[in-house]
Amino acid sequence: MAQFKNLFTQLTIGATELKNRILSTAHQTNHVTDGIPTSDMVAYHEARAKGGVGLIILEAASVHPSGMLTSKTIAGYDQRIVDAYKELSETLHKYGTKVFSQLFHGGREVVSSDYRNAAWAPSAVPSLRFGVMPKPMSLEDIEGVIEGFAHSAQLAKEGGLDGVEICCSHGYLPAQFWSQHTNKRTDHYGGSFENRMRFIVEILEKVWARVGEDFTVGIRMSSDELTMDGTTMKDSVQIVEYLAEKVRLDFINVTAGDSSTFEGSTHIVPPSPIKHAYLSPHGFKIRMAGAVPVFVGNRIVDPVEAEQIVSTGKADVVGMTRALIVDPDMPNKAKSGDLQAIDACIGCLQACIGHYHKGLPIGCVQNPTTGKEAWILPELKKPRNKQNVLVIGAGPGGLQAAITADSLGHSVTLIDQSKSIGGLLRTMRKAPMRHELAESMLDNYSRKLMRSNINVQLGKKATAQEISESKPDAIICATGSRPYTPAIEGIGDPRIIMSDDLYSSTKKVGDNVLVFDFGGDWPGMEAAIYLAEKGHHVTLISSRLHIGETVHQYLRNEYLKKLYNLNVTLLPHYDIGAIKKDHVIIRNLFTQQKEELTNWDFIVLSLGRIPNTELFEEMKGHAPIVKQIGDCLGPRTIEEATHEGMMSVLGL
Repeated sequence: MAQFKNLFTQLTIGATELKNRILSTAHQTNHVTDGIPTSDMVAYHEARAKGGVGLIILEAASVHPSGMLTSKTIAGYDQRIVDAYKELSETLHKYGTKVFSQLFHGGREVVSSDYRNAAWAPSAVPSLRFGVMPKPMSLEDIEGVIEGFAHSAQLAKEGGLDGVEICCSHGYLPAQFWSQHTNKRTDHYGGSFENRMRFIVEILEKVWARVGEDFTVGIRMSSDELTMDGTTMKDSVQIVEYLAEKVRLDFINVTAGDSSTFEGSTHIVPPSPIKHAYLSPHGFKIRMAGAVPVFVGNRIVDPVEAEQIVSTGKADVVGMTRALIVDPDMPNKAKSGDLQAIDACIGCLQACIGHYHKGLPIGCVQNPTTGKEAWILPELKKPRNKQNVLVIGAGPGGLQAAITADSLGHSVTLIDQSKSIGGLLRTMRKAPMRHELAESMLDNYSRKLMRSNINVQLGKKATAQEISESKPDAIICATGSRPYTPAIEGIGDPRIIMSDDLYSSTKKVGDNVLVFDFGGDWPGMEAAIYLAEKGHHVTLISSRLHIGETVHQYLRNEYLKKLYNLNVTLLPHYDIGAIKKDHVIIRNLFTQQKEELTNWDFIVLSLGRIPNTELFEEMKGHAPIVKQIGDCLGPRTIEEATHEGMMSVLGL
């Protein structure tokens, strides 16, 4: 606690007293049915409240039927929400955690997965990212939405919540009104700066009139939308200074980005390798402009870093959402000084915002309990008979299986033929844009192993005879996968290398390199970036609809920006047909037409993986229970490996 002189101090925000400065910002869990939060959402947030977070801002609650962003959006305008809010507030208040609702209208942003509403906006200016053309709002529409904000705030108060946050960030409806690029109106809601600010001012005035003084009301805004024609920091300072003069604001929650463009949307949930805490200087400027408490987030995952932000006055409260997704107990661990027990977010986006974009409940590749707290947490607490568990393979799946089994009280041995843990993470840590992700995950698992009772045996190859003699009760095979090699002409050419071997290879690479990508995942893109940064002329050829198709969009944005800046030639819709002495044949996936590429010196193949099933077949019959998990069951991603690692031991 000595090193956290500020982070764990109390703070009064409007009518709300926070026990500490750690915030879980509004983020979609998809635990919503027919507009109402489910018991799974309650369990999800309860885990974080129990873990010590000071303030939770619930996910976006639409203030009007026209503002339902997706079919899983909270209907904040619906009277039925009061009982759901009561359950949430009563549950979270037991731990001293305060709860706000985020009041939301996306305007031209409508991405519903079923029947899509007509989008409303100040003017008919499209959202480039979603291809949505909105209808200009009538005065009656504007009046109805403003009333919706006030009514939704009233329902939040009736439900026992402590406050509301008006969502003006990421180019959503209030920001569409105050931006001259999206507001082309000629009435009293458009034109001059004062007219464009009228919408948010009237919202705040009406909200305050409805909820009274004994409540907390603030806004969330993008300090810089970081995109073409977006709101800049200079604009935001003017906006904040104006609002501070016109209406009561209890706080400003500072973020960045704009949902309507690819470039801007990255900053909604910035991935690794974007810099940590890059918005903290913005928080300071907004704090000075508004003279009100400021929250700031965006890649702040380390409590030591959060302490520094608060202690230097850059912000009063620090958003640490993804740090809490991976480790709900992070605040309590930090407060007690047990920093080595904290799991760090790796910034992959795969199961947090990635699940939301797929219409799935929230998850986490490192914490398989995330989003499943209602049933997994009780399962992990059940008493069990001690078993001798042998885990073969120390990649993410095997590590998760071993650590989970150890936490359940089993006697665990972990074997890997490599001299270090990690599996494919060891390759990933050498890749230009996946380095941080791999390092953080390896560090998390290394610390868990050090604190466990697991018998770790590295540099040892498992044999059926030895295993049979050790008489395990359960064997979990997590032996991973290996690169797939297609049976095509010329596959033995010495100028070919697999992407797995690229970073440690001593082969001479010529000027012109072809990278063939089957999965649309990170290995092909990383290989192209790695070689282009070394000065090679690279063509990335993908058998997908577009480059990086299977990578989460916000991370893909960063990959594409890097590939374009490095002048990598991008060629989707082709696979490899044959490798000749002086040319390569590629095949169009739609027309089957063959083409020849003659200007090449070297080829990198990233054509998928095949499971290492041989050891599993050998192990059958050598223990009462023998299971396969992760890539040796079927090559997929870290998320499936860690999930199966945990699930494989719950039934023991």
